[in-house]
Amino acid sequence: MNEVITDPQFGTLDTVDSLWQIICHEGITITPSVLDSVLKLDVLNTKGANWHGELRYAPFEVNPPQTYIVTFSAKAKVSFLFSVWLGQMNHPWASLTPDSNHFGEQMMTPEWQTFTHTWTPNKQETQARLNFVLGPIDNTIEIKNVSLKH
Repeated sequence: MNEVITDPQFGTLDTVDSLWQIICHEGITITPSVLDSVLKLDVLNTKGANWHGELRYAPFEVNPPQTYIVTFSAKAKVSFLFSVWLGQMNHPWASLTPDSNHFGEQMMTPEWQTFTHTWTPNKQETQARLNFVLGPIDNTIEIKNVSLKH
């Protein structure tokens, strides 16, 4: 299997050439910091919509019938439902997997947990993104050991 993530320690975050990006909508703010390869995100001014705050890794190419396996560890100051998905980087921002193969919503808690999901894309995409949807509540979130393999 080949690793897609070229910067799993978030060392390039906040640089022009980084594939990691913080995406904020509707007034939400996300302040990132990195210490010992752990990304800490302080999420503020939320309005209840999870997609208002996102962590994105993009672009990369997705080619069916290859499978893609995401693994990462995460915790949050306040437990909340979050999701991760594999989709298009640009309009129409569609999922690249069938509905039956979504990550779904998972509970992130104050204890470190490791999450793993296998996607079987049904669409080819040259500008794909791995998207962490993290914006429903004001919170502090920590993420580490992100891997995406195909």
